[in-house]
Amino acid sequence: MGAQHLTADEKAKLYNDMLFRYQRLQEEVRLIKAKNFEVSDEDQKKINVIESTMKKLYADTQRLF
Repeated sequence: MGAQHLTADEKAKLYNDMLFRYQRLQEEVRLIKAKNFEVSDEDQKKINVIESTMKKLYADTQRLF
């Protein structure tokens, strides 16, 4: 990512953007789960993909600092 070449302000802006994206993904999962009492296989696959993206995003934020 080249985070070591970024200023503190640039890192903060990137972090805030990543946090916003992470929260949007959390909300997507919440909405899928709220749709039905039991999550369908198709919905679970969507949740798994979203959660995988969330893990990658979290790892990316850790590399910023």
